[in-house]
Amino acid sequence: MGVNLFAAEEFRLDNGIKVVYNRIPNIKITSVQVWMDTGSRNETKEINGISHFLEHMVFKGTEKFGPDEIDLLVEANGGQMNAATSKDYTFYYITIPTENVEIAFDAISQMVFDAKFIEEEIEKEKPVVLEEIKRKYDDPTYDMWTYLSDTFYQGTSYSMEIIGTDKNVKSFTRKQLIDYYNKYYHPHNMTLVVVGDIERKDVESFAIKYFGKKRLVEHGDQIVFSQPDLKDNVDKIFKKDVNQVYSVIAYKAPKINEKDIYTLDVLDEILSGGEFSLLNNELKNEKGLVNSISGGYSGLKYGGVFIVFYTSEYGKEYEVDKEVYRILSNIASGNIEDSLIESAKNRLKSMTIFKREKASSEAEDIGFSYTLGLQNYYKNFMENVDKIGKDDLAKMMQDILKGNSVVIRTVPN
Repeated sequence: MGVNLFAAEEFRLDNGIKVVYNRIPNIKITSVQVWMDTGSRNETKEINGISHFLEHMVFKGTEKFGPDEIDLLVEANGGQMNAATSKDYTFYYITIPTENVEIAFDAISQMVFDAKFIEEEIEKEKPVVLEEIKRKYDDPTYDMWTYLSDTFYQGTSYSMEIIGTDKNVKSFTRKQLIDYYNKYYHPHNMTLVVVGDIERKDVESFAIKYFGKKRLVEHGDQIVFSQPDLKDNVDKIFKKDVNQVYSVIAYKAPKINEKDIYTLDVLDEILSGGEFSLLNNELKNEKGLVNSISGGYSGLKYGGVFIVFYTSEYGKEYEVDKEVYRILSNIASGNIEDSLIESAKNRLKSMTIFKREKASSEAEDIGFSYTLGLQNYYKNFMENVDKIGKDDLAKMMQDILKGNSVVIRTVPN
């Protein structure tokens, strides 16, 4: 296909928006994405959930398009669109035949600059989001993940849920939405990513035409903090009407950074990369102790957690815990086969190549990396993964296991 991997070009618009472009020729498709350096991290308790609610609302009418017209327009022109809100970022994307790509620039720019926040649509959308909040309680592990965030990120905005609370969603006003939108959906916080079968001159022309807009207000301040340390080991049990045990073993880990992320990626792949990964092979396939198991790193801009999650029959959980700790301790002592490390690295590199032949996946990699200040994670992923060795993995696991642990379970009543 002649894909020019990892060769993105960058330029800035006069209003400060960073544009990152990479051409994948001959695929006839282009993905246009806007990544916003804001998510639930930039919320207070009083407006928790506003980032997610606002993501819903920008589809519900802009200066140019009526409610839901953007979805219909994109679909009618062969495109796909979606959006997502996380703790650290929000992004919107349209992937569309290149011949119709101007529609994507127009539509997304309307959403991020010119949403109208129609009162009637705000009230209509509240029950939709309230239903999303209600559905999360159906998950037997819901309380565990909430407790995990509260424990590791106590006193910070990371401890709050992205979706927010019933009370907040019911009380959101048009003024609150517009105030947050103007301050955080700001050129200062935007990265426009364009990947696909499109010439640079067209990217520049459409970017200037549709994204050269300015905000009349200053950008909002980013909420910045340090992850607190765990002072003691924590054990927590929830009892529910379940027929197996759900367990989480977790430790504090580094925040996302360019020094550690490649080691953590390789570690994740060794532990949980497929049916014959280390955890799955030893504890499920060979010993039959678990029904399912996975382990790895959950990183954020200002914090991180290393997690092993498994399900097992009631009564086996303490034996599983010992085996998990044995496996992690072996890695920390350097007792891991070189073949496992090399296989994990090869799988990571292969997955990256295949993924980046797809315009939308390539654009997501760029958007994620640039929004979190990890440009080299996108640009130099292959060579940095290649450098990871047994000593790097051992040192990382030693540092993780030095900290106190959090063990959370949901067990049958």
